[in-house]
Amino acid sequence: MPDIASFWNERGAWLRNEATALRNRQEFPRSQLTELASTDFESWAKESFEIATQIAYRNGGRIGIPKGGNKDCTTVAAAPVLPVGYVVSASRIADRRMI
Repeated sequence: MPDIASFWNERGAWLRNEATALRNRQEFPRSQLTELASTDFESWAKESFEIATQIAYRNGGRIGIPKGGNKDCTTVAAAPVLPVGYVVSASRIADRRMI
């Protein structure tokens, strides 16, 4: 069985490397991260909620919800195909939010 301390040390190193790689991405220079002007975590959370509502949830149009508001998921509305570029756009937004 692997040593748990070694496992977490490796995970910690991986996480630091990922964070450094994100921070060093040329398309996200600190001077253009306007959201950093506020250091209030609550405002960041609200901002992230608005972005999720508009972008990830496509302006509040929930995808794959039960028909007619039923709690029974046996009759789920057909989920539409996501538009071209959705994954790229959502990934970019997520990376920026993490930075």
